[in-house]
Amino acid sequence: MADMYRCALCNCPPLAGTMRSKPRRFAFRCQTLFILASLILCQGIFAGDTKAVTPESPEVRELIKKGLNFLETTSEGRLGGKCLIALAFIKEGVSPDHPRIADALQACKSTDPLKLGRERVYHWGLAVIFLSELDPSKHRELISRYAGALAQAQKSHGGWGYPNSATGDTSQTQYAALSYWQMLQAGISPKVDSVENCLNWLLRTQDPSGVWGYQGKDPQGESLVKQNETSLSMLAAGLGSTMILANVMGLTQPAGRLTTEVTPQDAATQNNHLPSSLKRVEASADKVVRTLHGSAVDRGRLNEAITRGRKWYQKNSQASLLSTWHYPCYLLYSLERFKSFDELLTGDAPDEPKWYQDGYQYLKRKQAEDGSWLGRSGKPCSTAFAVLFLMRSTQKSIRSSLGQGTLVGGRGLQADLSRMKMKQGRLVAEKKPAEMNQLLKALEDAGNEGFESLLSNADSLQVSLAGPEEARRLQQIVKSGVPDARLLSVRALSQLRDLDYVPTLLYAMTDPDHRVVREARDGLRFVSRRFGGFGLPDNFNETQQFDALDKWKVWYHRIRPDAPLLP
Repeated sequence: MADMYRCALCNCPPLAGTMRSKPRRFAFRCQTLFILASLILCQGIFAGDTKAVTPESPEVRELIKKGLNFLETTSEGRLGGKCLIALAFIKEGVSPDHPRIADALQACKSTDPLKLGRERVYHWGLAVIFLSELDPSKHRELISRYAGALAQAQKSHGGWGYPNSATGDTSQTQYAALSYWQMLQAGISPKVDSVENCLNWLLRTQDPSGVWGYQGKDPQGESLVKQNETSLSMLAAGLGSTMILANVMGLTQPAGRLTTEVTPQDAATQNNHLPSSLKRVEASADKVVRTLHGSAVDRGRLNEAITRGRKWYQKNSQASLLSTWHYPCYLLYSLERFKSFDELLTGDAPDEPKWYQDGYQYLKRKQAEDGSWLGRSGKPCSTAFAVLFLMRSTQKSIRSSLGQGTLVGGRGLQADLSRMKMKQGRLVAEKKPAEMNQLLKALEDAGNEGFESLLSNADSLQVSLAGPEEARRLQQIVKSGVPDARLLSVRALSQLRDLDYVPTLLYAMTDPDHRVVREARDGLRFVSRRFGGFGLPDNFNETQQFDALDKWKVWYHRIRPDAPLLP
């Protein structure tokens, strides 16, 4: 009897007490269970495919590596393209002697900025950005040459655009804005009226809905007008540039406003030593912040524009919009720039933001076998845009500008912000020198409170050497201490900035703990003043580790041909 009522879907017998049930009821029951099981299984499968990633995740690093490999084997004839590609390699931390970086530098030196074509604003802006990232001190004259051409081409309304067009171009203007920010970080002050005019143009050409158009329609007044050719890309360009220039002007501050504690008398004295275009603005009777001087931008209107832009983005930021844009990689780089400055201002900086996950998934699907990405910008430039997005390029620049590892959400900063100081326009930690005997005691008793404090806060350690015996003790700990003690010993030896201890830092480059290797890498960069190092990324493999070690050994042999090497 039971066999007559087996399930028509999977041939299972009926449940007890249901012998007289109709076959379709068994089929429905099993079909439901089958669907539920399938959904659970699929959820598990796809969860693995869509796990959140960061720029240091192995799968992201693989995309970046393939993209850079492609860029090493291709060529780009345009100056801006060369600079863009070189910028991707700079962000990877390769040597300044890398062929793509050298190629871009030579192009900057040999090109007459005034003889570039209709897309000259892109070329000028990218040249300034590249040179400022490469070595602003060494290439100051070259930066000024391209920045000067950029300033001369600014239109009377404040924007930038094509030579024979009266309108301002939001797409081009974003590269002028970013170049001004990069210049300021490099200690080169752009003209205040140029920055203010551009920022005011951006405020006037915003669409009432909060987005920006491609060619800005300027109402020349308080009321906003409807813009044409609006898109997510133009929102990222317009709102990102607005935030960037507001930051340049000191009209916006990072969340948890960071100030320099000095007396009013100190402030008056220090103002005398600032460039004419910079000033210290009083935040209270005893706190001041350094900013570019200007007063022609309405702060209330600025805040309203940023609020409108954010609201538009929240309603129109679907990942599907990528597929409707002809320049998806260009869009992603603009988006990363906007979101990095937005994170700075709000303090809301999740490690794995959704917009980054969406961009990563898109780039993962679209990367070609040769490592490139396709777009109307051309394969080389599209690939460079994609790589810079995946690296969080702008976030790296902002972090570097503040002189510490993490700038947003308070992560990476001392809890006591009163101990943060301004040096050469950058926020750095006030370091309290540690007595050598206290440091050695902490190292010998790993796990105590003092040891943990030194380990968790890199800026809390600054040592001065009392004698060779202490140095030998630190060197011994590098070779035989526990991992955390080895890390701190490497950090302490690096701070001494003495070539005598380079062999020990080279030895630390062979350490099995990647944290110690990264500390040794950073120490060698500090001692040598080669801040680009020799291309060892944070997430390295063994081949990269020992390739970098070999290059550091070659460098040291050039400095001290007769010095012994430990590794």
